[in-house]
Amino acid sequence: MQQTIWHLGQAAILGLVQGITEFLPISSSGHLIIARDFLRLPDPGNFFDAVLHLATLLAILIYFRKDWWQMIFPKKSKKETKNILLSNRRLLGLILIATIPGLIMGYLGNHWIEGHWRSLLSVASLMVIMGIVYWLFERLIKLPKVSKSLTSWDALSIGFTQAVAVIPGISRSGMTLLGGMYVGLTREVAAKFSFLLAAPVIAAAGSYGLYSAWAEKSIGKDYWFLLIACIMSVASGLLVIRWLLKFYQKYSLSSFAYYLVVAGAGLVIYNFLR
Repeated sequence: MQQTIWHLGQAAILGLVQGITEFLPISSSGHLIIARDFLRLPDPGNFFDAVLHLATLLAILIYFRKDWWQMIFPKKSKKETKNILLSNRRLLGLILIATIPGLIMGYLGNHWIEGHWRSLLSVASLMVIMGIVYWLFERLIKLPKVSKSLTSWDALSIGFTQAVAVIPGISRSGMTLLGGMYVGLTREVAAKFSFLLAAPVIAAAGSYGLYSAWAEKSIGKDYWFLLIACIMSVASGLLVIRWLLKFYQKYSLSSFAYYLVVAGAGLVIYNFLR
């Protein structure tokens, strides 16, 4: 009985870690590797990772459901103007453009990354580097008070930052946030674009993971473990998205920079002492 409770508790922890760190600029894949290492869990495989990815995708679709509906099914009403409809369609196009580099990087580099960048040491080292990058960026880049209008090239540039984040330890949300601010978006607008941009990439990664699990005949059958992990991932993801959009209205990435440097350095030391 105690073993079963602890087993389901591990599922809740992994779901919580995925839901929180997918949107915080601290790397979800890296923190899942860390969590599994501390819980002494074997890698659950492609199927579990895919299901967790799709759970965070569900959080994005739920939270931004009105935005997605307006982008996919723009409908003119008395309160809407032609410019708003064009803006909705244009935003969807920019998201699709920004998705291209990440899809290419994921397709071409997935096997190499899985074989070389999933150790605790590599994740911890990249966390320290990301923390330093955040700290320097916040001090060297002056942000505008009003966001500029994104161009296709701006969207593609943000997409390249997302492509780099395929490597565990480099945060997708953090990199796209930096990319958005660099091309002239306010921190809050860059964060929203980052969250919306996550949807197609997470959908692609989750679908590919499901296909790989099916091809390898490694579909998981621990349904309660999967269900609890998914529920925790969706619930925590929704809360974190809401909190972050308010957080970025007033605060910078500096607090996350300090966390990444301290946590990463601690994990490097732990890796050599264990």
